Amino acid sequence: MSVDTIRLWHGIQRSTENARFAVMDIYRESDASVRVRLGIVATEEQDHTLRIGENFLVGDETWQLADLTGWPSEDDWVVVLRRVVAAPA
Repeated sequence: MSVDTIRLWHGIQRSTENARFAVMDIYRESDASVRVRLGIVATEEQDHTLRIGENFLVGDETWQLADLTGWPSEDDWVVVLRRVVAAPA
């Protein structure tokens, strides 16, 4: 079964057929932009630091950091990832 949207929160790791995703950190840059640091394990470990709306590759798939709600609360935030291009069948 394919998963095109993943919701992540503090201390929770989510998996698809091809990878595991976790939020490592969320912080505000000096220019006031918010960054999310993701840890991903697919064929190799990856670390991506992204702004909302930015895309990143996981193997043959393209994912997007689609949304962040509830932050800067330490416990009530949710990061939403969306697969925008699936791996070829």
